Amino acid sequence: MERQNTQEYRRLRVDSCQRVIHDLSRSLGDAEIHPKIIEQLRRLDELLEQVDPELVTEEDLSRIECSANQLFHELAVLFSRQGINKLYGATLN
Repeated sequence: MERQNTQEYRRLRVDSCQRVIHDLSRSLGDAEIHPKIIEQLRRLDELLEQVDPELVTEEDLSRIECSANQLFHELAVLFSRQGINKLYGATLN
């Protein structure tokens, strides 16, 4: 039972990163952003779908989350330069 809860928790963490990347790529697709950036975000979205919660470790998740946060930080600069509003109307988590 504990193993299943751990896997579900890991899946939720991966899904959270994936959901934001998915929403971000859709939102940027409507903006005047270089198509290569949009394509890379879509590929990242597809890759995260392949993550198996049974195989991912806590260390793997930390790297995924840190990488996603770094990406979001860098894209925030792009957002501000392009005059793009927030992705969500409120803080999600």
